[in-house]
Amino acid sequence: MRETATGGTQATILWVEDEPDLREILSDELVGAGYRVVQAVHGQDALQRLKDCRPDLILCDIAMPVMDGYALLRVIRETMTDLADVPFVFLSAQDGSDQITQGKYAGADDYLVKPVNFDLMLATIAARLRQVQRVRNKLSGDSGWMAELAGAGQQLDGQVFHRLARMFNLITAGVVLLDREGRTQFANISAQRLMFDCADSVARGVFSAEGVQGFDGLFSVIRAAVDAGLNGREYTEFLSFPRLNGQRDLLVTVCALDGVGSEDDACAAALFISAGGNNEPVPVKALDVLFKLTPTEARIAWAFAQGLRPDQIAEAFDISLTTVAFHKRNIFQKTNTNRQADLIALLLTLPASVAQE
Repeated sequence: MRETATGGTQATILWVEDEPDLREILSDELVGAGYRVVQAVHGQDALQRLKDCRPDLILCDIAMPVMDGYALLRVIRETMTDLADVPFVFLSAQDGSDQITQGKYAGADDYLVKPVNFDLMLATIAARLRQVQRVRNKLSGDSGWMAELAGAGQQLDGQVFHRLARMFNLITAGVVLLDREGRTQFANISAQRLMFDCADSVARGVFSAEGVQGFDGLFSVIRAAVDAGLNGREYTEFLSFPRLNGQRDLLVTVCALDGVGSEDDACAAALFISAGGNNEPVPVKALDVLFKLTPTEARIAWAFAQGLRPDQIAEAFDISLTTVAFHKRNIFQKTNTNRQADLIALLLTLPASVAQE
Protein backbone atom coordinates (compact mmCIF):
# COMPACT_ATOMS: atom_id res chain seq x y z
CA MET A 1 0.00 0.00 0.00
CA ARG A 2 1.17 3.58 -0.60
CA GLU A 3 0.51 6.71 1.41
CA THR A 4 -2.27 9.07 0.35
CA ALA A 5 -2.39 12.82 0.68
CA THR A 6 -4.60 12.44 3.75
CA GLY A 7 -2.07 10.27 5.54
CA GLY A 8 -3.91 6.99 5.03
CA THR A 9 -2.92 4.14 2.79
CA GLN A 10 -4.11 3.47 -0.74
CA ALA A 11 -4.51 -0.23 -1.46
CA THR A 12 -4.04 -1.57 -4.97
CA ILE A 13 -6.72 -3.90 -6.32
CA LEU A 14 -6.24 -6.11 -9.35
CA TRP A 15 -9.71 -6.25 -10.96
CA VAL A 16 -10.14 -9.08 -13.50
CA GLU A 17 -13.29 -8.97 -15.67
CA ASP A 18 -13.87 -9.61 -19.38
CA GLU A 19 -17.07 -7.52 -19.72
CA PRO A 20 -15.89 -3.96 -20.55
CA ASP A 21 -18.83 -1.98 -19.15
CA LEU A 22 -18.87 -3.77 -15.80
CA ARG A 23 -15.09 -3.53 -15.58
CA GLU A 24 -15.23 0.26 -16.00
CA ILE A 25 -18.21 0.74 -13.66
CA LEU A 26 -16.60 -1.19 -10.81
CA SER A 27 -13.26 0.49 -11.44
CA ASP A 28 -14.94 3.86 -10.98
CA GLU A 29 -16.58 2.67 -7.75
CA LEU A 30 -13.29 1.37 -6.38
CA VAL A 31 -11.35 4.50 -7.33
CA GLY A 32 -14.11 6.59 -5.75
CA ALA A 33 -13.68 4.59 -2.54
CA GLY A 34 -9.98 5.46 -2.48
CA TYR A 35 -8.40 2.42 -4.08
CA ARG A 36 -5.89 2.22 -6.89
CA VAL A 37 -7.18 -0.17 -9.59
CA VAL A 38 -5.25 -2.28 -12.08
CA GLN A 39 -7.53 -3.78 -14.72
CA ALA A 40 -7.17 -7.11 -16.54
CA VAL A 41 -9.51 -8.63 -19.15
CA HIS A 42 -8.93 -12.32 -18.29
CA GLY A 43 -6.68 -14.57 -16.23
CA GLN A 44 -3.76 -14.59 -18.63
CA ASP A 45 -3.81 -10.80 -18.80
CA ALA A 46 -3.87 -10.72 -14.98
CA LEU A 47 -0.70 -12.84 -14.84
CA GLN A 48 1.00 -10.32 -17.12
CA ARG A 49 -0.11 -7.46 -14.84
CA LEU A 50 1.28 -9.31 -11.82
CA LYS A 51 4.76 -9.10 -13.35
CA ASP A 52 4.70 -5.33 -12.83
CA CYS A 53 2.62 -4.89 -9.67
CA ARG A 54 1.90 -6.56 -6.37
CA PRO A 55 -1.76 -5.93 -5.52
CA ASP A 56 -3.16 -5.83 -2.01
CA LEU A 57 -6.27 -7.72 -3.13
CA ILE A 58 -7.44 -9.54 -6.27
CA LEU A 59 -11.09 -9.22 -7.34
CA CYS A 60 -11.88 -11.67 -10.10
CA ASP A 61 -14.70 -12.90 -12.32
CA ILE A 62 -14.95 -16.67 -12.87
CA ALA A 63 -16.29 -17.20 -16.42
CA MET A 64 -13.77 -15.55 -18.76
CA PRO A 65 -12.12 -16.44 -22.08
CA VAL A 66 -8.47 -17.51 -22.43
CA MET A 67 -8.08 -18.24 -18.69
CA ASP A 68 -10.99 -18.35 -16.24
CA GLY A 69 -10.96 -17.36 -12.59
CA TYR A 70 -10.40 -20.86 -11.25
CA ALA A 71 -7.31 -21.34 -13.43
CA LEU A 72 -5.92 -17.96 -12.37
CA LEU A 73 -6.48 -18.75 -8.69
CA ARG A 74 -4.77 -22.12 -9.07
CA VAL A 75 -1.71 -20.62 -10.77
CA ILE A 76 -1.39 -17.93 -8.10
CA ARG A 77 -1.82 -20.29 -5.16
CA GLU A 78 0.51 -22.96 -6.54
CA THR A 79 3.32 -20.92 -8.12
CA MET A 80 3.30 -17.41 -6.63
CA THR A 81 4.10 -18.00 -2.98
CA ASP A 82 4.98 -14.33 -2.53
CA LEU A 83 1.27 -13.55 -3.04
CA ALA A 84 0.08 -16.00 -0.38
CA ASP A 85 -1.14 -13.19 1.90
CA VAL A 86 -3.03 -11.38 -0.91
CA PRO A 87 -6.80 -11.98 -0.54
CA PHE A 88 -8.50 -13.43 -3.63
CA VAL A 89 -12.20 -12.60 -3.98
CA PHE A 90 -14.45 -14.06 -6.66
CA LEU A 91 -17.19 -11.87 -8.15
CA SER A 92 -19.44 -13.99 -10.32
CA ALA A 93 -22.92 -14.40 -11.76
CA GLN A 94 -22.72 -18.05 -10.65
CA ASP A 95 -24.74 -17.52 -7.48
CA GLY A 96 -25.80 -21.05 -6.50
CA SER A 97 -24.69 -22.42 -3.15
CA ASP A 98 -22.75 -25.18 -4.92
CA GLN A 99 -20.80 -22.63 -6.96
CA ILE A 100 -20.05 -20.54 -3.89
CA THR A 101 -18.90 -23.62 -1.99
CA GLN A 102 -16.75 -24.70 -4.94
CA GLY A 103 -15.16 -21.26 -5.12
CA LYS A 104 -14.20 -21.31 -1.46
CA TYR A 105 -12.91 -24.88 -1.62
CA ALA A 106 -10.77 -23.81 -4.58
CA GLY A 107 -8.98 -21.41 -2.26
CA ALA A 108 -10.84 -18.11 -2.68
CA ASP A 109 -11.00 -15.98 0.47
CA ASP A 110 -14.46 -14.65 -0.34
CA TYR A 111 -17.22 -14.91 -2.94
CA LEU A 112 -19.49 -12.09 -4.13
CA VAL A 113 -22.34 -12.50 -6.62
CA LYS A 114 -23.67 -10.43 -9.49
CA PRO A 115 -25.57 -8.19 -9.86
CA VAL A 116 -23.11 -6.30 -7.73
CA ASN A 117 -24.13 -4.92 -4.35
CA PHE A 118 -21.58 -2.09 -4.18
CA ASP A 119 -21.91 -1.55 -0.43
CA LEU A 120 -21.34 -5.25 0.27
CA MET A 121 -18.43 -5.36 -2.16
CA LEU A 122 -16.68 -2.40 -0.56
CA ALA A 123 -17.34 -3.74 2.95
CA THR A 124 -15.92 -7.15 1.99
CA ILE A 125 -12.81 -5.62 0.44
CA ALA A 126 -12.23 -3.38 3.46
CA ALA A 127 -12.66 -6.31 5.87
CA ARG A 128 -10.20 -8.49 3.95
CA LEU A 129 -7.61 -5.72 3.80
CA ARG A 130 -7.96 -5.11 7.54
CA GLN A 131 -7.42 -8.82 8.17
CA VAL A 132 -4.24 -8.79 6.09
CA GLN A 133 -2.99 -5.72 7.93
CA ARG A 134 -3.53 -7.42 11.30
CA VAL A 135 -1.49 -10.38 10.08
CA ARG A 136 1.31 -8.11 8.84
CA ASN A 137 1.31 -6.26 12.15
CA LYS A 138 1.87 -9.58 13.92
CA LEU A 139 4.66 -10.45 11.53
CA SER A 140 6.41 -7.15 12.19
CA GLY A 141 6.00 -7.23 15.97
CA ASP A 142 9.29 -7.59 17.79
CA SER A 143 7.88 -9.93 20.44
CA GLY A 144 4.98 -11.57 18.57
CA TRP A 145 4.98 -15.30 17.96
CA MET A 146 4.66 -14.70 14.21
CA ALA A 147 7.91 -12.73 14.21
CA GLU A 148 9.63 -15.80 15.59
CA LEU A 149 7.92 -17.95 12.98
CA ALA A 150 8.86 -15.63 10.13
CA GLY A 151 12.51 -15.90 11.08
CA ALA A 152 12.46 -19.63 11.78
CA GLY A 153 13.32 -20.52 8.22
CA GLN A 154 16.57 -18.63 8.50
CA GLN A 155 17.80 -21.31 10.91
CA LEU A 156 18.01 -23.62 7.90
CA ASP A 157 20.51 -23.22 5.09
CA GLY A 158 19.16 -20.59 2.67
CA GLN A 159 19.00 -22.80 -0.43
CA VAL A 160 17.56 -25.72 1.52
CA PHE A 161 14.94 -23.44 3.04
CA HIS A 162 13.78 -22.09 -0.31
CA ARG A 163 13.56 -25.57 -1.81
CA LEU A 164 11.50 -26.72 1.17
CA ALA A 165 9.27 -23.67 0.94
CA ARG A 166 8.52 -24.18 -2.75
CA MET A 167 7.61 -27.81 -2.15
CA PHE A 168 5.58 -27.50 1.06
CA ASN A 169 3.73 -24.39 -0.08
CA LEU A 170 2.08 -26.47 -2.84
CA ILE A 171 0.21 -28.67 -0.39
CA THR A 172 -3.12 -28.01 1.25
CA ALA A 173 -2.30 -29.18 4.77
CA GLY A 174 -0.35 -27.06 7.19
CA VAL A 175 3.14 -28.42 7.86
CA VAL A 176 5.32 -27.36 10.81
CA LEU A 177 8.77 -28.90 11.43
CA LEU A 178 10.23 -28.74 14.95
CA ASP A 179 13.84 -29.26 16.04
CA ARG A 180 15.12 -31.27 19.01
CA GLU A 181 14.36 -28.34 21.33
CA GLY A 182 10.79 -28.00 20.07
CA ARG A 183 11.60 -24.81 18.17
CA THR A 184 9.97 -24.12 14.82
CA GLN A 185 12.34 -24.78 11.92
CA PHE A 186 9.77 -24.34 9.16
CA ALA A 187 6.06 -23.63 8.73
CA ASN A 188 4.43 -23.57 5.30
CA ILE A 189 1.93 -20.96 4.15
CA SER A 190 -1.07 -23.22 4.80
CA ALA A 191 -0.03 -23.64 8.44
CA GLN A 192 0.31 -19.90 8.90
CA ARG A 193 -3.04 -19.15 7.22
CA LEU A 194 -4.91 -21.78 9.24
CA MET A 195 -3.45 -20.70 12.57
CA PHE A 196 -4.24 -17.02 11.98
CA ASP A 197 -7.86 -17.95 12.79
CA CYS A 198 -6.98 -19.37 16.23
CA ALA A 199 -6.44 -17.63 19.52
CA ASP A 200 -2.94 -16.14 19.72
CA SER A 201 -1.99 -18.35 22.67
CA VAL A 202 -2.95 -21.52 20.77
CA ALA A 203 -0.99 -20.49 17.69
CA ARG A 204 2.04 -19.51 19.75
CA GLY A 205 2.00 -22.91 21.43
CA VAL A 206 1.76 -24.75 18.11
CA PHE A 207 4.48 -22.81 16.35
CA SER A 208 7.03 -22.33 19.10
CA ALA A 209 6.22 -25.21 21.45
CA GLU A 210 6.05 -22.85 24.40
CA GLY A 211 4.50 -23.86 27.70
CA VAL A 212 1.53 -21.52 27.29
CA GLN A 213 -0.69 -21.23 30.34
CA GLY A 214 -3.88 -23.19 29.77
CA PHE A 215 -2.34 -25.25 26.97
CA ASP A 216 -0.06 -27.54 28.95
CA GLY A 217 -1.53 -30.52 27.10
CA LEU A 218 -0.35 -29.15 23.76
CA PHE A 219 3.15 -28.49 25.05
CA SER A 220 3.42 -31.95 26.61
CA VAL A 221 2.31 -33.64 23.36
CA ILE A 222 4.90 -31.74 21.32
CA ARG A 223 7.58 -32.54 23.90
CA ALA A 224 6.62 -36.24 23.83
CA ALA A 225 6.84 -36.30 20.02
CA VAL A 226 10.29 -34.68 20.07
CA ASP A 227 11.52 -37.13 22.72
CA ALA A 228 10.19 -40.06 20.70
CA GLY A 229 11.95 -38.78 17.58
CA LEU A 230 15.23 -38.40 19.44
CA ASN A 231 14.97 -41.96 20.75
CA GLY A 232 13.82 -43.62 17.53
CA ARG A 233 10.29 -44.40 18.75
CA GLU A 234 6.97 -44.02 16.98
CA TYR A 235 4.62 -41.36 18.28
CA THR A 236 1.38 -39.98 16.85
CA GLU A 237 -1.17 -37.86 18.70
CA PHE A 238 -4.19 -35.83 17.57
CA LEU A 239 -5.36 -32.49 18.94
CA SER A 240 -8.33 -30.31 18.02
CA PHE A 241 -8.42 -26.52 18.30
CA PRO A 242 -11.36 -24.15 17.76
CA ARG A 243 -11.09 -21.23 15.36
CA LEU A 244 -12.25 -17.73 16.18
CA ASN A 245 -14.27 -17.38 12.96
CA GLY A 246 -16.63 -20.23 13.82
CA GLN A 247 -15.37 -22.57 11.09
CA ARG A 248 -14.71 -26.25 11.71
CA ASP A 249 -12.07 -26.97 14.34
CA LEU A 250 -8.50 -27.55 13.22
CA LEU A 251 -7.10 -31.06 13.48
CA VAL A 252 -3.44 -31.00 14.51
CA THR A 253 -1.59 -34.29 14.03
CA VAL A 254 1.69 -34.47 15.98
CA CYS A 255 4.22 -37.04 14.73
CA ALA A 256 7.74 -38.03 15.72
CA LEU A 257 10.27 -38.12 12.87
CA ASP A 258 12.75 -40.91 12.27
CA GLY A 259 16.50 -40.54 11.82
CA VAL A 260 17.07 -37.41 13.91
CA GLY A 261 20.67 -36.28 13.55
CA SER A 262 22.94 -34.82 16.19
CA GLU A 263 22.69 -31.28 14.79
CA ASP A 264 20.85 -28.76 16.98
CA ASP A 265 18.51 -27.84 14.11
CA ALA A 266 17.70 -31.43 13.06
CA CYS A 267 13.94 -31.89 12.72
CA ALA A 268 12.61 -34.25 15.39
CA ALA A 269 8.84 -33.79 15.07
CA ALA A 270 6.24 -32.59 12.59
CA LEU A 271 2.79 -31.08 12.91
CA PHE A 272 0.20 -31.57 10.18
CA ILE A 273 -2.66 -29.07 10.44
CA SER A 274 -5.86 -29.70 8.53
CA ALA A 275 -9.33 -28.16 8.37
CA GLY A 276 -12.58 -29.40 6.89
CA GLY A 277 -12.73 -26.54 4.40
CA ASN A 278 -9.26 -27.16 2.99
CA ASN A 279 -8.52 -30.81 3.59
CA GLU A 280 -11.44 -32.97 2.59
CA PRO A 281 -10.57 -36.67 2.19
CA VAL A 282 -8.46 -37.28 -0.89
CA PRO A 283 -10.79 -38.58 -3.64
CA VAL A 284 -11.02 -42.35 -3.96
CA LYS A 285 -10.20 -42.04 -7.66
CA ALA A 286 -6.97 -40.17 -6.87
CA LEU A 287 -5.86 -42.85 -4.41
CA ASP A 288 -6.65 -45.51 -7.01
CA VAL A 289 -4.51 -43.71 -9.61
CA LEU A 290 -1.64 -43.00 -7.22
CA PHE A 291 -1.49 -46.19 -5.17
CA LYS A 292 -3.97 -48.66 -6.71
CA LEU A 293 -6.06 -48.63 -3.52
CA THR A 294 -9.50 -50.16 -3.79
CA PRO A 295 -12.45 -47.94 -2.73
CA THR A 296 -12.65 -49.77 0.62
CA GLU A 297 -8.90 -49.46 1.18
CA ALA A 298 -9.07 -45.75 0.34
CA ARG A 299 -11.81 -45.14 2.91
CA ILE A 300 -9.98 -47.14 5.57
CA ALA A 301 -6.70 -45.37 4.79
CA TRP A 302 -8.37 -42.01 5.31
CA ALA A 303 -9.94 -43.26 8.55
CA PHE A 304 -6.46 -44.17 9.83
CA ALA A 305 -5.23 -40.73 8.76
CA GLN A 306 -7.98 -39.14 10.84
CA GLY A 307 -6.69 -40.96 13.92
CA LEU A 308 -9.34 -43.68 14.25
CA ARG A 309 -8.29 -46.87 16.02
CA PRO A 310 -8.81 -50.28 14.35
CA ASP A 311 -11.79 -51.07 16.61
CA GLN A 312 -13.42 -47.73 15.70
CA ILE A 313 -12.87 -48.40 12.00
CA ALA A 314 -14.32 -51.89 12.36
CA GLU A 315 -17.42 -50.45 14.01
CA ALA A 316 -17.79 -47.61 11.50
CA PHE A 317 -17.51 -49.92 8.47
CA ASP A 318 -19.32 -52.87 10.11
CA ILE A 319 -16.40 -55.23 9.52
CA SER A 320 -14.23 -57.39 11.76
CA LEU A 321 -10.91 -56.41 13.30
CA THR A 322 -9.30 -59.15 11.24
CA THR A 323 -10.61 -57.53 8.05
CA VAL A 324 -9.30 -54.14 9.19
CA ALA A 325 -5.87 -55.65 9.82
CA PHE A 326 -5.94 -57.30 6.38
CA HIS A 327 -6.73 -53.98 4.66
CA LYS A 328 -4.14 -52.17 6.77
CA ARG A 329 -1.39 -54.52 5.58
CA ASN A 330 -2.45 -53.97 1.96
CA ILE A 331 -2.54 -50.19 2.43
CA PHE A 332 0.95 -50.08 3.94
CA GLN A 333 2.29 -52.28 1.16
CA LYS A 334 0.71 -50.26 -1.67
CA THR A 335 1.65 -46.87 -0.24
CA ASN A 336 5.15 -48.02 0.76
CA THR A 337 4.56 -47.01 4.39
CA ASN A 338 4.87 -49.08 7.55
CA ARG A 339 3.51 -46.83 10.28
CA GLN A 340 0.29 -44.92 10.82
CA ALA A 341 2.32 -41.70 11.18
CA ASP A 342 3.83 -42.22 7.72
CA LEU A 343 0.39 -42.83 6.22
CA ILE A 344 -0.97 -39.66 7.84
CA ALA A 345 1.91 -37.61 6.47
CA LEU A 346 1.40 -39.08 3.00
CA LEU A 347 -2.34 -38.43 2.78
CA LEU A 348 -2.42 -35.02 4.46
CA THR A 349 0.44 -33.64 2.37
CA LEU A 350 -0.64 -34.70 -1.10
CA PRO A 351 -0.33 -31.76 -3.54
CA ALA A 352 -3.28 -29.40 -3.81
CA SER A 353 -3.67 -30.28 -7.50
CA VAL A 354 -4.34 -33.91 -6.51
CA ALA A 355 -6.62 -33.14 -3.59
CA GLN A 356 -8.83 -30.89 -5.71
CA GLU A 357 -9.38 -33.28 -8.64
